[in-house]
Amino acid sequence: MFKYIFLLLILSFYQPVFSTEDTISQAVARYLTRIHKYMEAEDWINAERELEQTARRYFKNEDSYERALINQLYGQFYAMQRDYKNAIPWFEKAIAKGRLPFAADLQVTYSLAQCYFQTGRYTDVINTLENYRTKASKRGQNMAPVQLMVLGIAYFQEQEMLKAYLNIAEANATSTKLNEEWLQYEFALAVKLEKYDDAISVGQFLIFVNPEKKSYWKQLSGVYYGSESEELSLAGLELAYENDVLDKEKDYIDLARYFMYKELPIKAVDVLNDGIKIQKVKKTRKNYEFLADSYFLSKDRVKGIDALIKAEKIDSDANLSYKIGRFAFENEDWSKSINYFKQAKNQGYEKYPGRLELLLGISYFEISNYKEALVYLNESKEIDTSTSAAEGWISYINDILGTQSS
Repeated sequence: MFKYIFLLLILSFYQPVFSTEDTISQAVARYLTRIHKYMEAEDWINAERELEQTARRYFKNEDSYERALINQLYGQFYAMQRDYKNAIPWFEKAIAKGRLPFAADLQVTYSLAQCYFQTGRYTDVINTLENYRTKASKRGQNMAPVQLMVLGIAYFQEQEMLKAYLNIAEANATSTKLNEEWLQYEFALAVKLEKYDDAISVGQFLIFVNPEKKSYWKQLSGVYYGSESEELSLAGLELAYENDVLDKEKDYIDLARYFMYKELPIKAVDVLNDGIKIQKVKKTRKNYEFLADSYFLSKDRVKGIDALIKAEKIDSDANLSYKIGRFAFENEDWSKSINYFKQAKNQGYEKYPGRLELLLGISYFEISNYKEALVYLNESKEIDTSTSAAEGWISYINDILGTQSS
């Protein structure tokens, strides 16, 4: 079911961090900087020569901070050449004595987990990233979305489906942009775990992102059927609809699902709207959310979002408001994303603290309201320090403001 999407997309072996928590001499700094420059230039011969010479002559004590940095560089040396097997023992030694400062320790821990992943050592991936999570949480930090994806895939490989699902779902929820392949994983696991309501919600994002992909139509329709736990025999319903003799809400809903399954979302839209118009289909949150799915599949994002807004007016909660804001954000409807993100915030949205504020800040940035953008980005930074995203946006806005005032 799952395929690998990682490789260079996920593998990012960090530069060494020279922290003020420990000090190194200028001579040592020059050695390390020179080695790293060779590695950046992919001059592996000179990089290896310098590494061997520096490690052999100067830094034999495994308990020292400098030796931990050398071990980190050795790990990077192999990892950057995709020699993950040989990178592993060096990364392991780099963090074994606890001599690296906090930020560098987390970087190396994640690099080690990536190498385990690439060599199929999924139990070690899980143990390493769970250790990462524990260490990070003590400083008020959470894992980044890509790290949660690596952990989720590792759990899947070890047949721990619920843990795989929870980590992948969190990765999607905390990512600033919808990632189609990540959503596919979450959808498949939700179905496997019979979490049909969750699968429907994820399916909405999938068809919003890529309505051209016909398999999503059948998948989502199948989930609707699965959630109802009934076999549908609908051949006669279409004929009845065409002759204006349908008189039950269930018949309209079933026929709309049938059209969705047959990859005819525009017909599903017509059936639902007709049923609502003549008051055969009730104006409920559930029915409007289904109508939104039909619009998204027919590639009408605006009307799909409008249908969700009608659902929200009937039965509003923070999660639905956030969903509308997220769809509007992806559709670059900044005024609408701001409106519904703020509404979700006022309603007490708390599933992923800091993420709403980040997206709200970006929305304000897109309409050049830098003052409000900074308010929410700084709030995001305080709530969720697991990612540099908020800090990056803050720095970018401050650069703009500095340029404008100069």
